[in-house]
Amino acid sequence: MEESTMKKTALVLLMCMSVAAFAQDADTKSDVKTKKAQAKEISSEKAKAEMGKTLHGYVVDQMCAKGMAKKGDPMVRAAKHTKECALEEACAASGYGLFYENGKWIKFDDNGDRLAREMFESSQKSSDFQADVTGEIKGEKFIVASLVESKKPDADKPMKDDAHHGHDHK
Repeated sequence: MEESTMKKTALVLLMCMSVAAFAQDADTKSDVKTKKAQAKEISSEKAKAEMGKTLHGYVVDQMCAKGMAKKGDPMVRAAKHTKECALEEACAASGYGLFYENGKWIKFDDNGDRLAREMFESSQKSSDFQADVTGEIKGEKFIVASLVESKKPDADKPMKDDAHHGHDHK
């Protein structure tokens, strides 16, 4: 075989190998993109499931909630939390959140804080502030879309007289 024919054959062989390698690399990148798209789809579905989440529980200001969570049953203590306390300047300034599912706590976003304050201000009750709160859980916060004071009687409603809820008002 002549030298120029060998060079041409080698060049053609090299080109074929390059095309094959490029095609394989493109398939790998395509697989990675597909896997990333599938992962996004799954997390998107999870986000959609959380988006319209409705929690039922007791609305309490964050300052008092910290004390309630430290001792005893926070749900019992939250039921006794008063409107007067929730609207006190320091308590209201700390923001609001919800005790739900046997004492879990979630802090509201700014809209939730506003809606909670409006609920306390307009309610005829003096304690036992249960609400149905709908929104989306993002990290440690509940992004509140709606907050409706619940009229449901709570079977676990406490009957004790201990009204202290975690801090002293001065």
